[in-house]
Amino acid sequence: MDRTILKPRNPPVVEFNHDEFAEIEDVSNTADIYNEQLAYRSFCFSPEDLENLKIKATGDGEISTCTSFEALSAFVWKARTESLRMKPDQKSKLLFAVDGRSRFDPPLPEGYSGNGIVLTNAICTAGEQIGNPLSFTVKLVHNAVKIVTDGYMRSAIDYFEVSRARPSLASTLLIITWSKLSFHTTDFGWGEPVMSGPVALPEKEVILFLSHGKERKSVNVLLGLPVSAMKTFEELMQHI
Repeated sequence: MDRTILKPRNPPVVEFNHDEFAEIEDVSNTADIYNEQLAYRSFCFSPEDLENLKIKATGDGEISTCTSFEALSAFVWKARTESLRMKPDQKSKLLFAVDGRSRFDPPLPEGYSGNGIVLTNAICTAGEQIGNPLSFTVKLVHNAVKIVTDGYMRSAIDYFEVSRARPSLASTLLIITWSKLSFHTTDFGWGEPVMSGPVALPEKEVILFLSHGKERKSVNVLLGLPVSAMKTFEELMQHI
């Protein structure tokens, strides 16, 4: 319970750019398309689908390996950018949390209670993303994970201490991953749950990853998009 382990330094030292807090100009006027009625969908990615995405991401040799999370996040982020018909010079940002428990030096103690996560980000233009193969976006996600070190997390803590800023969601996709949370082990007296998930997504910029299936090896992707954008997104989901 000792939160002083994560206290800011005195004086604070901001050693990295923390673009997770950066405000991005919406030059594509995506706010207009979000005036449409929103459609909510769930897309299930089987272990075979995830493996196919990883093969697709590494097929051109730009990257030699990637995780299922990196491949799926890149695939969904790229499809969403295209579905929203962003202008080529529109910057798009991906936000997601990384578990820092083992990345601190020394690592947080076993059984440490409370959050030990940090937000990381990747930014590129819509033109770069759509005009390049999947490996381009996967590499951005991979680098966003790789940058999360003890120094980066300490810098993020100090940045927040100085600025009290909130991460900006302008032209942003925020991926929340619940796929490793053990909801399926909860038993209220009548057996394990068949499925679990949120009642609603908190923001239009949020996409949620949930584990699925008896062995929890599939991933359900939950999101909401304007009706016209969802139609394009559904078509892109077929190109695994």
